[in-house]
Amino acid sequence: MIRVRGNIGVLVALAGLLVACAGGSSQWQRERLTALPKAGDRILGERLIDAQYVVAGRIVDVERAILYEQRGGWLMRALFHDDGTPEAYEAKIAVDSVLVGGGQPKRLWVTFFAPHGNRIPAIGASAIWIAHQRQLWRFAQASLYGTPYDIGLALDSDDDIRPVGEWPLLRAVALKLQLSHVW
Repeated sequence: MIRVRGNIGVLVALAGLLVACAGGSSQWQRERLTALPKAGDRILGERLIDAQYVVAGRIVDVERAILYEQRGGWLMRALFHDDGTPEAYEAKIAVDSVLVGGGQPKRLWVTFFAPHGNRIPAIGASAIWIAHQRQLWRFAQASLYGTPYDIGLALDSDDDIRPVGEWPLLRAVALKLQLSHVW
């Protein structure tokens, strides 16, 4: 019994140390935002700090991802003439260059949400994509016992899609923030 308690204490201490180390680098990077003189650069810097990948590439395929949509979206629109919940999409991006992120992926699969009727990125569109690692809730499989989720890449807003011409600006901001995974 004493041995079990000792192991649990060691595991809790190790977990606390890992959390402190993980939070420390992020906090240090957030403090570096003061090195960016323009307010717009600071906002962009926050997006880069939070990004799992920042890549330049073009969309190869876009498909609906109904699995991640809340139930009743079409019904709410029909009954209440409301926009309802956003529709989920999954895009396959052919990667040309990687600015932030590990490795050199050839393809990225990114999930994004768009309100019904909004413009979605077209196949063949080239841009810089700022992808964040997020929990993606599978609302279509929700039950009385809970809602399963996946961990995947997602675009948080339209601000995560940047024109290709902004590559030098993004690179300069990433270098000023001293992001360790800038290529």
